[in-house]
Amino acid sequence: MTTAVHTAPSTTTVTAAAPLVKLRPVVHASPTSRGIHVRGWTSSFTIDGGAGLWRLWQAIEPSLVAGVPREKLGPPRARPEVAQAIELILTQLREHDLLVEVPAGWEQTGPDTPPAAVAAWLESVAADPAGAWRRLRQAQVRIIGSGPVADAATRALTDAGVTVRTEPGRQPVVLHVDAVTAVAAAATGEVGYVLPLTPVAQVRQVATQVAARLGVSADDPPPPYALAGLVGGAAAHRLICAVAGLPDPAQDAAALGADTAATLTPEHPAVLVARLDPLRASYHPWLPAAPAATAAPTGDLDAALARLDALCDPELGLVTPARPGELPQVPAALAVAGDALGIGVTGDTARLDAALQAAADALHTTVGTDVVVGVDSPHATGVALRRWVHTHLADLPNAAVAEAEWADSPAARRWWKALTLRFGVPATLRVRRLAPNLVHARVDAGGETLAWAVEATPADAVAFAALAATGLIQARRAGLDPTGPVTLTGAAPAWRPEHLDSAQWTDLRWYWPAGVADLEPRVQAAIRQLGAPTPTPLTSDTAPALLPALAAVGFVALTPAV
Repeated sequence: MTTAVHTAPSTTTVTAAAPLVKLRPVVHASPTSRGIHVRGWTSSFTIDGGAGLWRLWQAIEPSLVAGVPREKLGPPRARPEVAQAIELILTQLREHDLLVEVPAGWEQTGPDTPPAAVAAWLESVAADPAGAWRRLRQAQVRIIGSGPVADAATRALTDAGVTVRTEPGRQPVVLHVDAVTAVAAAATGEVGYVLPLTPVAQVRQVATQVAARLGVSADDPPPPYALAGLVGGAAAHRLICAVAGLPDPAQDAAALGADTAATLTPEHPAVLVARLDPLRASYHPWLPAAPAATAAPTGDLDAALARLDALCDPELGLVTPARPGELPQVPAALAVAGDALGIGVTGDTARLDAALQAAADALHTTVGTDVVVGVDSPHATGVALRRWVHTHLADLPNAAVAEAEWADSPAARRWWKALTLRFGVPATLRVRRLAPNLVHARVDAGGETLAWAVEATPADAVAFAALAATGLIQARRAGLDPTGPVTLTGAAPAWRPEHLDSAQWTDLRWYWPAGVADLEPRVQAAIRQLGAPTPTPLTSDTAPALLPALAAVGFVALTPAV
């Protein structure tokens, strides 16, 4: 095996000296009509107090850029109002982490100092630039791999002062300093990726999974110079941050709220995905490697949607993203995820419905059993128990429910009229009470059951069944061919206003299905009293990626009891 060692210019460590307090190089200021605005990499502040603040900033900035001994940092002996203004500026700079301490002589050329570009970068991002530089100089990185990605990573690490040992090998290129601090990177003609920190023993296995998700193959053409340089440099950057004790670059992207990292959360390992045309790179969550998350607050639609975005990430998501496409959105909101049709009162609830069905369908195909997926355990359990009720309806005691018991519901009237008047469907409705707090509603037309629902009240059962039937007919008339029956439930999260309108005649019924989830415990208790067995969590080695991904966002997959 051929081994090459690439060593940065010989240095030791930064010598101990009286520290200087400096303005981070990324800090910039500009005047405002009433003062100054100062901004850094991830924070900013504005001070109002008159045009004199800008002149004062111009006076103190050169000293802060050059560095001020720690003991001399403070307002000078001047007029009280000037001293107060300087102290206010310094206080804000400290609170926003825009000042940094470095040893004296840090930027002077010599054997104990980093290259100017490295020093400026460490001053911009590190809490302790000298300590970070010391760790970089002491590190020895092993790169296993050949080709332009490995060459780019080697150059970047060497330029940063890191000693590199290279060994030939196949893609992915693996960079590591010990058994747990490793990254892998690869690029082909159109796409490349950089893994998050992964133990050496697992890095190639994870790389294989990511490559398969991205459609990267060993038979693809080699990457062009620009893509290889981007991927190799990004891999080096990620390892440098780990060695130097700096935040992972994906964390910075998420903290900045970058659109390219919109689906990231701190607990999700992030893979950098780079593409060639146009040349771009962004971080995306890799959920199979993420720890299981706690469930979102029950009924919190915004939290469920944020987690859904990670599950349906456009690059690495394991569930097909739900999109409205060109489907009509009136009267019902519609979305599709693969072959799954989602129906809701809003686009968000339709998107959530479609994606959860797509996840359940994927698991059903893989494990060969019926599966339900919910945003949390109460949601998934509620769906599974309702299926048991519908399957065993003929064996359960029931009594007909008169129309008068649901006709005064705005939601039930709206969706029943949408189906029968707007779409002109000659539908029939059968509503049966199975127990206190348990009603089954079924919509039939042309010898077909279009939809059914099980809820605590006749109004909610009719509204959900009619909404589902309306969405089914609406999708069919738009050119889709979904099969029925369709099921919607009050166990799913729904938008709920923070405050009701001031008009006295409004209540939660006018924001339906807001508030329906409050009755969910009664529904599930009533179903269990009828003898429904408890649904079982899905555990299968035949779905090694999707199940951990669902757990990583707090979603739950269950197998309904027969």
